[in-house]
Amino acid sequence: MIYYDYSLKCYCAKTNFLASTLLNSDELAVIALLKAKSKDKFSDEGFAAQTDALFQKFEENLSNSFYQETMIEKIDDFKTEIIQIKNAITHRREIVCTYNNKSRNLYPLRILNLEGFWYLINYDLAYSEIRRYHLNTISDITLLDTNFTFDESIIEGFDNAINAFYEPHVEPFAVELFIDAKVAKYFKRKPISKTQRILKTYHDDSCDIEIYITDFMEIIPTIQRYIPHVRVIRPDALEIEVKNNINIYLGEQCGTN
Repeated sequence: MIYYDYSLKCYCAKTNFLASTLLNSDELAVIALLKAKSKDKFSDEGFAAQTDALFQKFEENLSNSFYQETMIEKIDDFKTEIIQIKNAITHRREIVCTYNNKSRNLYPLRILNLEGFWYLINYDLAYSEIRRYHLNTISDITLLDTNFTFDESIIEGFDNAINAFYEPHVEPFAVELFIDAKVAKYFKRKPISKTQRILKTYHDDSCDIEIYITDFMEIIPTIQRYIPHVRVIRPDALEIEVKNNINIYLGEQCGTN
């Protein structure tokens, strides 16, 4: 089903696998880890062989690369942490762990891949707020006997997150962008978020799109990446902030010449 091809330097999957399974990247990662977990010293005798036989049904004709190594952070170094955290999320168990060399008590809510990096969306009890912690920086995880409940609508809101600047307690607001014909096809093929919709398509295939965000920094990196092919229609405050960033950059460049 999923494997790492060292010759191609990428993870691969059976052709049409992603479309047919309806699994997200988080779930695919966990499935891949289960196979590795079946071979550790704590597994029952014969479990690895049974798992191999099961996965063999999915591993025929593997040839479809679904992401390049350069596009998504490797999970090899923290696969054990992912398994522990997924277990805690499933059973709504509080965890204690180390993050940035500090002990933390967390309610683990969801694992997300944002712009290629893996994050644990959590409620940090010390700060009494939702936070995003880079998964590779979390260690020494212990599941506690304490169960928790949480507002599912807040957790589900992260499905619309574009990057780590998503703010769960901010009411999403609309942003409209003009996308010229040179890059419009990329935005149509791969929407920036689930909230993206096309407002108008012009005769040359350029278009206006609408996206809902919670913070300007959710969309500013994308706008600046595609300058001059993407322009802000509204709000004016977003356009001003992008222009300020450009002026600061140009001023620094002139100062170094």
